[in-house]
Amino acid sequence: MDWRKMAKKAEGLHTLEGFASLMNIHKKTAAVYLHLMRKEGYVKTSRGKRGKRLYEISPLQLRPVGSKGFFEVLNENSSIGIQFPYVQKVYGRDVRAEEVIIWALLTKDYRVVLASLELFRKVGDFSLLYRLAKHERLERHVGALYALARKFFRLPRIDGRILKSMMRAPLKKKYIIPPMKSSDFADIQHKWGVFIPFSMSDFDRLRR
Repeated sequence: MDWRKMAKKAEGLHTLEGFASLMNIHKKTAAVYLHLMRKEGYVKTSRGKRGKRLYEISPLQLRPVGSKGFFEVLNENSSIGIQFPYVQKVYGRDVRAEEVIIWALLTKDYRVVLASLELFRKVGDFSLLYRLAKHERLERHVGALYALARKFFRLPRIDGRILKSMMRAPLKKKYIIPPMKSSDFADIQHKWGVFIPFSMSDFDRLRR
């Protein structure tokens, strides 16, 4: 098996289920592939909320070069300081804002997802963001959070075709952070079909 080729195809952050879906394989097979790719140096693992395992896949064999990880990039670009629950580095390159947004959603951690809203200001490739969201079936979640962030920050404008593709995407789960939902931002919740977990008061902490 060409593990580097597989890592190149699956580059990014995934859950086990997301990786299995991307590669169109059974979860048990996906677990074996991830284990073997990790032995070859193409996978790093970390933990999200409630111990959910996350897999960072890169076609570069992972060797320490002092690159910035998800928490470092998040804290550099957010008003909310997040304490590191574990030591986590990405090797070979710095992670991108687009990857951090998806990673934050996968953690399902309230403060991490809230802090990640400011990362939309740093997005330079909405096509990449859409592809990453599609891999994890989070298109509508990302679209809703983008719409939410636009209420409070000046953001790069997303291409209308990408926005429509996100809106038409099948919805797997309505909760961004189960079982949290807010009575605020009803317009966004209705338009995107997902529950926004934040209230208006949360954004006082995000205003510099």
